[in-house]
Amino acid sequence: MTQDITPKIQDQLNLSALILKKNHKQANLSSWSGFNLEDKKHVKQAERLLTILGIKSGLHLRNSLQHYESGLMVSQAFEKLAAEFRNDTTETFEAKYRALNNPQTQNTYKTVWKYRFSLKNQKLRGYEIAMYIFQMRLGLVLGFITTEEMILRLEEVNTTIKSTFSSWGEFHRNVCIGDEYVLGVTEQDVSTFPNMSTLWDHYQRLHIEHAEWFKNWNK
Repeated sequence: MTQDITPKIQDQLNLSALILKKNHKQANLSSWSGFNLEDKKHVKQAERLLTILGIKSGLHLRNSLQHYESGLMVSQAFEKLAAEFRNDTTETFEAKYRALNNPQTQNTYKTVWKYRFSLKNQKLRGYEIAMYIFQMRLGLVLGFITTEEMILRLEEVNTTIKSTFSSWGEFHRNVCIGDEYVLGVTEQDVSTFPNMSTLWDHYQRLHIEHAEWFKNWNK
């Protein structure tokens, strides 16, 4: 029997709301997985997303969760490059940047350069935990994880993330920067009316449609 979603659990699930909405526009953010398990198209979509992530079993899922929780997926590589860039001058960085031939790598360098000092402590932990919870929600659709295990995992990572960030705005900004870093794309103009092409756009839409969820940063 699926357990009820308490306000506390909803608050914890909301840490993945931004990533979930980007990947599944019809997501029901107030459900355990966000997907309609009675709809074959929804189940197929969850399966497709898991395949893209290289997850085909409960073992694959738990290995991926461990990597995201420990910072091995994104934060470690980000901090390694950021530490190098903190020793660079603008001139030496620009020389490295110009030597690159890959546009995606160039954009990744630009992202790390921009946040090399401001994210020294937080790194990209917000993005990683958002992906961590997103993957659990996907895994639930295919039976790779139970709600009972999710509750235990949610409680643990919630404690970590709520002590790392001070507000929903700060957390979601980190999620957007992480997505930008992983995809190698540039930051969007947040002054424009939100469309649905990037995570920055979904961030604006999410705070319009669910403003009541993102006021209090409950530890």
